[in-house]
Amino acid sequence: MRTLTELQDALDDDFAWRRSELHSYLSTIRRAKTESPAQRALCRAGVPLLYAHWEGYAKHCLSIYLQYVGRRRLTYGELHPAFVALGHESALDSQEGLSATRRIVRRAQALLSGDATRAQIPWRRGVDTQSNLNSARCFDLFESLGLDASPIQTKTRLIDYELLRVRNEIAHGQYLSVDADSYEELHLEVLGIMDFVRYTVSAAAENQTYRRSKEI
Repeated sequence: MRTLTELQDALDDDFAWRRSELHSYLSTIRRAKTESPAQRALCRAGVPLLYAHWEGYAKHCLSIYLQYVGRRRLTYGELHPAFVALGHESALDSQEGLSATRRIVRRAQALLSGDATRAQIPWRRGVDTQSNLNSARCFDLFESLGLDASPIQTKTRLIDYELLRVRNEIAHGQYLSVDADSYEELHLEVLGIMDFVRYTVSAAAENQTYRRSKEI
């Protein structure tokens, strides 16, 4: 992920196949007989599918953004504070056996050692959604990458209850009725927040918001 074009192509290509699959699934639901057992089953099964694409796409976008920034090979002095924190914490994590006190001291030493050091951004491992991408985890991941999640903070209930809770209960064998209208509304909402993640990452890379001060 070395160029802006590569990043944007990766964002668009991954979104395209996910959107195509979800639209195909929605078409199958629409073709099923209204309120039939088959349609109800399709709607129930569709919620875990929507969640899988939400988590998978968010993880993909944030991970390739982290990779893109990491491969800029910038110094700590050039980076947004979020990436400074990521770099220093990653360096501390690689030092085994540090007590809590020593970790605090090492962190302070690193922060005071100067801004000219090349940042050690842990881009190879990507981001960790913890296989449970609720709103709190989502907003924390955005914050850790210096991204603004405020436009989707109104979607907290959608993510945590209408999507994640329902997905968990269905995946664990509980019966929840999901009608076609509710499913279609959820389908549109999920595509909307996925598109928000895509746009946010693309704009951050293009505008170089990962830098403490932008290049002129």
